[in-house]
Amino acid sequence: MLNSGNVLPVKIHPPLLRPMAYRVLSKKYGLNIKSDGLVALADVVGSMFGMHWKKNADTVRFLETFALVWRQQERGLFVDEQGVADVVNEMKERERANEPVPVVESTNKVRNVTIDGMLVKDTQRVSEGESEAAVLVEDSEQQASSVSDLANDQIANEEHLDWRNYFKVINAADQAKVSYDPVKLTFVFTPARRDHNSDFGASLASRICDTNASARVFPNRFHLVRNKVMRNENFQDMDDFNPLSSIVAIQRDLDKSSASVSAAMSITQIKNLLGRDGQNFLLLGLLSRNSKGHWCMEDPSGCIEIDISQTLPTGGLYYVPGCIVLVEGIYFTVGNKFHVSSITHPPGEKREQTLEAIGNLDLLGLHGQTSSNYISRLDNELKIRLYYLEKELTDHRIVLLGGDIFLDEMDTMQALRKVLTPLDDDPPTMIVFHGSFTAVPVHASMNSKNISSTVQYRNNFDELADLISQFENIAEASTLVFVPGVNDAWGSMVSMGAAHILPQQPVPSRFTHKLRKVCRKIIFASNPARMAYLSQEIVIIRDDITERFKRHSVPFPMEILAQSHDKSANPEVTAIRQLIKADDQLPMKVRESRKLVKTVLDQGHLSPFLTSIRPIAWSNDNALTLHPIPSTLIFCDTTAPRFDLTYNGCKALNPGKFMIGRRARYIEYNPSMKKASMEEVFF
Repeated sequence: MLNSGNVLPVKIHPPLLRPMAYRVLSKKYGLNIKSDGLVALADVVGSMFGMHWKKNADTVRFLETFALVWRQQERGLFVDEQGVADVVNEMKERERANEPVPVVESTNKVRNVTIDGMLVKDTQRVSEGESEAAVLVEDSEQQASSVSDLANDQIANEEHLDWRNYFKVINAADQAKVSYDPVKLTFVFTPARRDHNSDFGASLASRICDTNASARVFPNRFHLVRNKVMRNENFQDMDDFNPLSSIVAIQRDLDKSSASVSAAMSITQIKNLLGRDGQNFLLLGLLSRNSKGHWCMEDPSGCIEIDISQTLPTGGLYYVPGCIVLVEGIYFTVGNKFHVSSITHPPGEKREQTLEAIGNLDLLGLHGQTSSNYISRLDNELKIRLYYLEKELTDHRIVLLGGDIFLDEMDTMQALRKVLTPLDDDPPTMIVFHGSFTAVPVHASMNSKNISSTVQYRNNFDELADLISQFENIAEASTLVFVPGVNDAWGSMVSMGAAHILPQQPVPSRFTHKLRKVCRKIIFASNPARMAYLSQEIVIIRDDITERFKRHSVPFPMEILAQSHDKSANPEVTAIRQLIKADDQLPMKVRESRKLVKTVLDQGHLSPFLTSIRPIAWSNDNALTLHPIPSTLIFCDTTAPRFDLTYNGCKALNPGKFMIGRRARYIEYNPSMKKASMEEVFF
């Protein structure tokens, strides 16, 4: 319909189109047409239908489809010029996506809806609304019948969904760049730069960060966390709630008879502390060190030095420079210092609550066309249908191999052979290989055999290709995903095996030619990467973050004093807590795992550090943001124990290190039931 073919375009005066547009758009769909929108609509109709646009029935169908798309995208009541351009582009994309599909001649025939194509809306409900309003439109019977036929075709097309169309791995560079605008209180899409003619220039532009983005990294992170805090139910009634309840709780304990003690606490901006000596405040800000080396708190309004000598931190969390924390304490004008009594992380929020709060925006940019003026939304009906389809696919499995699969070591090849042999009988849906894929960082030097490290690196992948070629079922049916580590090219050329910039680019294709020929479905992902599996969003990252958390953890004097007091106690006296097991007395590995998962998810970021501790690519910081939190978080950390946890509805998995002695370890994950099993084989 949108393809003009051999039609000779004409110039239509907007007043000539107004009666037809009024009948269809205004009376039938309740839309108001602005003058600039009418001009743009007249240009489109004239270019598509030519001089016979009044007699052509496709003109009315075009306006009806235009109104349907406008309402589906929730663009409001007023049709303007920019909206007309965006909706027409969306209609063209939908028509282009439907071109290779044969014409539906019966209701039994169906077509597949891809994740990159358009989302089918609730057309049955819309068609019912159309039939009720059809009496207001001239020639209503003919128009209503045509729309009803169109709706019936779409309903028939909805009967079948192919899960392969909703299974996709998204690298960091391909993810839609969406940031939060605190002034407009909305999310803003930043399109990719297209000012380079060559592929090399475009590739270089994707790796060179925008200097303006560095100033937006932490403010954007702060505002997302602050919005999450203010949505928390405990912060909705500021008259009787204190989130940290330290000073007020002490007052209540001292005076049990007074039940009317006010616990009113609200988040105060740092700039508003000036002149309010000796008062109790609750602050939300970024924890860091100032130029003098003292601890301080920052928010968009200012910075203040803090005293943590008497601070009692909330347990089960890591506190490092770069975290956004809630602190309670007293401000003293003498020395302009804030004395902190309690500190904690912002409260967590479930994925469904965050999506509902932001209007079900498609922040990954997968379910529709996203522009600088419009961000596509997730379709609730499609989400429900994908959820039920997901529950039916109980045979789907994802195998997560442990980290540090050193292909240059013979033991690794033996371990891989031992792991892949039983999997070949019943190949899983996907196998994830976590780097590093070489024990020695790829660098510009020669080894003892006078072979460069890059040649040796390519030979390692060739040996892996020879190994996988022996397992035909895996090579044909399974999707192999490779996530790089710190020793992999090309980041290791600079870092020499140390933690380098995130996100990390995929393994270059020049090293993997043979592996790509052997495997039918293979993906070299970035680090981190996101996977869309039906209704779930899965985040995969390879990073030894636990060791970094411990190394940069903030030392609280009160905690150190309590630990030293326990050590200095009489060893002959047995503490009561050692005799009676409490509910919170868990194994050390479980506590460390919970501490890691809670810290990362509450911060809403995969690297909650200052850039001086863990550098990040400023322009791709959105790829590290966990807003909303994913359905599943695969965090391969060789410095942390293996774990399988669920926090706020997010399934968190860590396969740990691949080889421990003569044992090869991996995790089998069933995304349909969200169940994981820790596997271990001896070789």
